[in-house]
Amino acid sequence: MTNTEHPSRQTRQQVIDKNLSDSVKARRCAALAVMDVTANGRALELALAETEDYSKLEARDRAFARAIAATVFRRSGQIKAVLKPLVRKPPTAPVKAVLQTAVAQIVFMDVSPHAAVSETVDVLKASKSTLGFANFANAVLRRVVEQGRHTAAATPPKANIPGWIRGEWERSYGKIPMTKIAVQLIKDPVLDISVAHDHAGMGRKDMAEATGGTPIGQQTLRLSSIGDVTALPGFDEGSWWAQDLAAAQPAQILMSQFKDVKDVRVLDMCAAPGGKTLQLASAGMDVTAVDKSSGRLKRLEENLERTKLKATIVRSDALDFDAEPFQAVLLDAPCSATGTFRRHPDVLHNRNPKSVADLVRLQDKLLPKAAALTAPGGVLIYAVCSLQPDEGMPRIVKFLETSPDFRLIPLSALPGLDLPQERFEGGVVRTLPCDLAKSGGLDGFFIAALRREG
Repeated sequence: MTNTEHPSRQTRQQVIDKNLSDSVKARRCAALAVMDVTANGRALELALAETEDYSKLEARDRAFARAIAATVFRRSGQIKAVLKPLVRKPPTAPVKAVLQTAVAQIVFMDVSPHAAVSETVDVLKASKSTLGFANFANAVLRRVVEQGRHTAAATPPKANIPGWIRGEWERSYGKIPMTKIAVQLIKDPVLDISVAHDHAGMGRKDMAEATGGTPIGQQTLRLSSIGDVTALPGFDEGSWWAQDLAAAQPAQILMSQFKDVKDVRVLDMCAAPGGKTLQLASAGMDVTAVDKSSGRLKRLEENLERTKLKATIVRSDALDFDAEPFQAVLLDAPCSATGTFRRHPDVLHNRNPKSVADLVRLQDKLLPKAAALTAPGGVLIYAVCSLQPDEGMPRIVKFLETSPDFRLIPLSALPGLDLPQERFEGGVVRTLPCDLAKSGGLDGFFIAALRREG
């Protein structure tokens, strides 16, 4: 499945590749991306983007490759259960990835089983390193066509969540919520957009009428499917931006602490790709957005230009940034992002306990830095899009132990959202993906609000 052989062999490989259909190339891209995420901990989008042929494919075939790979991570436990009785000896990593993508298509996607089998075999035949497994895969996949759906249906959804994560979630949230969370993993996510305040373009009511979307929360419009977001009404006018309902809450909580947010100086730490910056700027706040990623800041600049909103952008490591203290600071800290699995199922497979521990240490450095940039009497919001318990309340408890001039602002509700009262235990907010499940769920977030005495 790679192209790193002797030059003469590369020439033969190029001839083979030239004769492959785009759908076979899409399937190969999916398998290579799955292998990259699994072996190297890469993000799926990055793994796909850097896979040979991916950028040359038509949009339809790129979407197909992405859907296959995402399904592998959404259904990993069920796919493993389907293959286990059919593959006695563990295959090589490339063959395993190809088989996983084939099962994803045959059992869980609206793909012709015949096409899935034959073109998967073509993927294996296209490389000398996997050619010898073509007949084996053909036999296995024909069995998958016969019995795969039954095996998958008999495997509980929670099997799709890696064991170490599942254990942490069950201990923290309970077995029943854990089961409900697992159900959200196998569902197609909805599209949430935040509609700008007092914008010259389309308002939320106009957008709802034009798209059939449902207003939810204070600023969000929920659409039943994602599709091509650039084709939605109001995109060119900059009336809205894509942002999960849960991701919109930290900025909403921050703004609720002020009678009038107009011209309030606010720092958005670790800001990119910028949904919260856009929220704050849309409300009329004086926003400084800091992030160390030039690529992610470019996306923020593009969105500011499209929405005709203003913010001061600073490229800097947040730990190195200095300025006059702000009336409000929003720290959406780097985290494991396991709460975002509805749209990014790969996050459950490219994380491990060590990577979470490393992030916890960073969060413990960023919170005091954010505190130092918060003016007396000011508000500090800490948020992570993680479901890992260590990235939540323990960070606030540790921070408050060494920061006597800060106190927790108790939170008891999120306006417009009907969340269970237990989500607010301890005066903080913990959203779970199974909340609001009937309308599509939301990302898993931890949010705490603090005020500096002064």
